[in-house]
Amino acid sequence: MNIEKIRKWLEITNEYKQNDFWSNVFKHKGPEQFFESENKIIYDLYQDEEYNFIIVEVPGVYEEELIIQLISRTLLLIKGTITPVFPSQMEISRERYYGEFERIIQLPEPTESHLLKLQLLNGLLHVSYPRQVETISFNKGL
Repeated sequence: MNIEKIRKWLEITNEYKQNDFWSNVFKHKGPEQFFESENKIIYDLYQDEEYNFIIVEVPGVYEEELIIQLISRTLLLIKGTITPVFPSQMEISRERYYGEFERIIQLPEPTESHLLKLQLLNGLLHVSYPRQVETISFNKGL
């Protein structure tokens, strides 16, 4: 065991302990967020009287690399691969995620797979399906 390495490690941890480093970290980000994957795609949900709409950001994803699957009537699986525009050897700085991603979206209302309409346009996946809103009519004979 290398005593010098342990001593250095203790100096570093004591330095962070004294200046309240961890408390400051958690002010900006909750503990659960540290374990979230960086490869999470983001989406928005909308609805009008007739349709539900999902807009998913999938920049750099080719249609043939995208898998969309209704895994239950209310869960939509979207997975694929985001391909970098330039090779990694050219990289100076990078904030965007490249590689495989997977996201399960809780749908606002149940649907069937044959009702899903999909369109990939300018890095946005548009998913829509009709709402199953029941209308109640009054019987005049009552």
